[in-house]
Parts: sequence; C-alpha cells; structure tokens
Amino acid sequence: MAVHLVRCRRFFFALFALFRSTVSIGLLERPLVIGLFWALVTGRFETCMAVAIFFELFWLDLLPVGTFIPPHLTAAAFAALALTIWFDVVNASKVLIILFACMPLAWLGAQLEGVQRMREKKSYNLLLNWSRKPDRAELPGKLILRSALAYFSYSFVLFYLIMIVYVHGLEYLLPKLSPLLSGLKITWAHLLIAATLGGVMALRLRRAYAVLFVCAGLVLFFSFRHAF
Repeated sequence: MAVHLVRCRRFFFALFALFRSTVSIGLLERPLVIGLFWALVTGRFETCMAVAIFFELFWLDLLPVGTFIPPHLTAAAFAALALTIWFDVVNASKVLIILFACMPLAWLGAQLEGVQRMREKKSYNLLLNWSRKPDRAELPGKLILRSALAYFSYSFVLFYLIMIVYVHGLEYLLPKLSPLLSGLKITWAHLLIAATLGGVMALRLRRAYAVLFVCAGLVLFFSFRHAF
C-alpha cells in the first residue's frame, strides 16, 4: 500500500496544497497533519512523524502576516515523506540528505504561489465589478472553482515533474553520500534540535538565540569530535 500511495503522491500533494489557501479547513496543510497521514497509511510512524516535526519547527518563525507568503511547508514536507518512503530510508543520517534536498521546495512553492496570485488579478477585477453590479449570481462561484482547479492542476503537474528530478538525483547521490553521513552517527535528536531554531527565532529574544547557538555548538562538538 505504501508503494501505491507513493505512485499517487502527486494527487495527494495537489489535494493537500488546496488546504493551504483555497479550501481552508483548520490546519490540514500543516506538516504534522501530512506526517500523520503518511504514518497511518504506511505504518512508519517514527520516521514520518520525525520528518513532519522537523519541518513544522524549522519555519515556525515565518508567519503569514499581511501580504507575506510563508514557505510552502506542504511541498517540502510532502516531498520529503514521499522520497523517504520511496527509498525506504530509516536511518536519520540518510534522511538528512532528503530533508536538505527538499528544503528549496518550500521557497519554490511560495514563489509559484505568488505567481498564481498575480494571475488571479483578472478574476479579482471581475469580482470587484460584479460587487458593484451583481447581475450574475453564479459568477463568484465560477471564479472560485476556476481558481481552485487551476491551483490543483499546477500543483499536480509541477510536483510530478519535480519528483521525477528528485528521484533520479537521489538515486545517484544517496549511495555516494550515505557512507559519509553514516560515519557521523546523526540521530533524530540532532535533527530535531536543529529544527528548534525556528521555534527559538519565533520568541524574538536575543538571550534565547544565544542559548540555542551555544547548546547547538556543544552538541555538534561532542557528537562529531571523533571525526577530527
């Protein structure tokens, strides 16, 4: 069932991407919900939830305030989970490669969302004119449906193409980098501590920043001192 789900990942990504802005149902587009979805279907609770918590914490500082478009966490988390299951990766050292490789998708997804919003200016103008003279009762519904279908289609196609590139790229990189990272003995604790950077940044306190960097430096020193 896990393999079948990975093959259908582009559909589920496009569906969850709609929860980000088009169909607002609570927090269904958050990495924690996506991670729980993957965990329930695949049975890989520890790995799926660890990946989800990492992305949930890492960008916790960036909030959708005003016109700011936050990182597309759905894209990064969904891609990382799909690739982790596809390559059957369990070791945190190997998952680290996938996490870092998928991080740019959060930025890319936000940029594409900005482009899509700009394309909706025409629909906004139509809706504005309709509000002044509401002669067609079905117009708002049609505009919303068209926007949702367009966003779903973009997400479906682009995620499919991106995942093809990622799968072929990681097929080449994982065998070469896995031995090196396995020697560093990275654990989920290390990754989650690094992810707490987002939570600490959200506090807006310099003392918290200082404590985090000192603790992170100590952890890195005692974890990797054997490598030098």
